[in-house]
Amino acid sequence: MDSKIRNIFWIFISIGVVVIFLLYKVLVLSLLMNGIPIMREYYDIANLIANVIDIISIIILLLIFKMKVSKGSMKGCAKGICVYGLPITAFSVFYSVQAIYWIFNGHAGLYGHKLVEKLVVNLLLYLTVGIEEELIFRGVVLDCIFRKNKTIVLGCLYSGLLFGLAHLENLIWGEDMNPVTILSTIIFGCIIGFVWSVIYLRTKSLWSVILLHFAWDFSEYCNYMMAIERYRYSGSYNFLVRQIPVIIIMLIVAIVLLHRKNSNK
Repeated sequence: MDSKIRNIFWIFISIGVVVIFLLYKVLVLSLLMNGIPIMREYYDIANLIANVIDIISIIILLLIFKMKVSKGSMKGCAKGICVYGLPITAFSVFYSVQAIYWIFNGHAGLYGHKLVEKLVVNLLLYLTVGIEEELIFRGVVLDCIFRKNKTIVLGCLYSGLLFGLAHLENLIWGEDMNPVTILSTIIFGCIIGFVWSVIYLRTKSLWSVILLHFAWDFSEYCNYMMAIERYRYSGSYNFLVRQIPVIIIMLIVAIVLLHRKNSNK
């Protein structure tokens, strides 16, 4: 098969994989929410259970089709977190700790005695989000499909694009569907997805991007909690403004890493 035709073929295959994955995610969560009435009162727990079901399903399919995902070594994982992803690691840890400290230091009015429970549930929730999404976008789309077809640069760009578009699903579950939120969701998602793809390519460690993904999402959640509490106390807090410089730095790092990878060939 001609290489161009083959690449187009695998692009459509990856689109199909992602679409089926998203439909499956929505179906599992919907079944939990509608089939178990109490889950409607505990959306975070329902989401956590749904994510675990999704992860198990993906792993079973990988085993059935004998698709091997690069796991990487401890050295690769450490390099991804402490070297290539250091700006995200430092940013996420600093702002998570700051937000949690601020809320616990007498500003937990909205959450009260359920604050610890909520943090623990969401810590587990965002860890499963990292595992679930990285298995699909880096493990299946980038590794199992594009790496086998020797289209690494295209794979990183395409995996990032699909990752960004897939996050439009978040808008369905409560955010306003206006041009600004749609565009910002796609742009942020594409850049971050591209960064995760390049780090995975350089480390060959799925756990490095899973942990970076988790740290980023959990810090965003903690600061979302702090933003709500600040508004309760007639204050304001814009975490997005703090994220933008880190995303720009990580985009530059990813481009340099990808260039180095291609230069070494």
